Amino acid sequence: MPTILEHLAALFDKDMRAVLNNPRAISMIANPSARVQMAAVRRDKSVICFIERPTEKVQLKAVEKRPECIFLLQKPAEKVQLTAVLKDPRYLSAIREPTEKVQLAAVQKNPECIRHIAEPTEKVQHMAVQRSPDIFRQIRQPEESVRLAAVQAKGENIRYVPAPSETVQLAAVRNDPMNIRYIENPTEKVQSVVLNADRDAAPFISSPTEEIKRLAMEMYGLRLENAAGKQTAAARTSETSGASGKKALEGVAKKPSAKQVREAVEKLDSEIREINREYFQATYEAQYSDNPAERESEVSAAGKNREKKLVKAYEKFNSAAVPERKECNVGKIVKELRKERVAVENMKAGEWHSLMKGKAVHPPLVSGASKAAGKGSALMLARTPAGYALKAAGAINQAGRQANAEM
Repeated sequence: MPTILEHLAALFDKDMRAVLNNPRAISMIANPSARVQMAAVRRDKSVICFIERPTEKVQLKAVEKRPECIFLLQKPAEKVQLTAVLKDPRYLSAIREPTEKVQLAAVQKNPECIRHIAEPTEKVQHMAVQRSPDIFRQIRQPEESVRLAAVQAKGENIRYVPAPSETVQLAAVRNDPMNIRYIENPTEKVQSVVLNADRDAAPFISSPTEEIKRLAMEMYGLRLENAAGKQTAAARTSETSGASGKKALEGVAKKPSAKQVREAVEKLDSEIREINREYFQATYEAQYSDNPAERESEVSAAGKNREKKLVKAYEKFNSAAVPERKECNVGKIVKELRKERVAVENMKAGEWHSLMKGKAVHPPLVSGASKAAGKGSALMLARTPAGYALKAAGAINQAGRQANAEM
């Protein structure tokens, strides 16, 4: 209901009269005053999408009552961003450039939110890793200090560090000497630490130096060969990407560069945000239909349109970043994800990329989905006689993944 002040203002302000009569009229008003903006949004939160430069108070009014309105704001104020992510950290995906304060608030509430941040600050990266070391693999271009912290917390994280520094290598093998199998070119100092710490780990040393070979023979009677380097690299590839050695070698020539993959990931994330924004706006538009059947039809059409655009976006991504999966039936995979109660529209490009590469992922579930009911388990893509299909990671053993997934 309009306030007394709004009723009084309407006596002298035609813009106020217009929005009190129909809040959507604000779309026809050039540079509406703060009072007119507030009057319109108080009556209908969704009309904020028609306001070119809504004030911070108006943004807050909309997001406090309907946090999904964050999708309709081009440049939400920091306080507005905080309000949305504190209600639900997943709304971070709707914010193009969240401030560090907002990033910290979201990650503190749920460290997995870091996957929704294109460029998390070093402080945010540290907080995420501190809360959950396993989240390290979700961080794009982690800082050196974060790499070290992640490996100190969990040595196996060395698998996700390309060309690790000696300091990071040492942290990994001191955590567990067997982590040497994930390091392709360990320094001599790192090799020495492993050799002195664990005889069983010594054969996994990649490219041992002549001095290390001599010491291995003197200490344990072990003959270390350079061939171990190839075995270590293969083990690292198998652990990090689930690829079989044969497929990895076959795909070298066609494999896109890291830069191409990164650009494709950023582009897909941007496209998903825009697709969601269009969907929310379309569903808001449908609310104004007086005919329930027509309203339901419009909402259904908006959902189908979103699904179609998501499939197209994923297909384009596969062509650019995972060309070996071009034969996948993306539409079928999306439907299978829906059956598992996955909120496909909330998946990040990095998650889709991991899925396409044969890795097990824990995609976001639709609101209200119950993990206790069997939902939310790790999922991965596997090759079947009928083509690629979605499987529960727990149902596929290690040998089966290498033989059937061919990722």
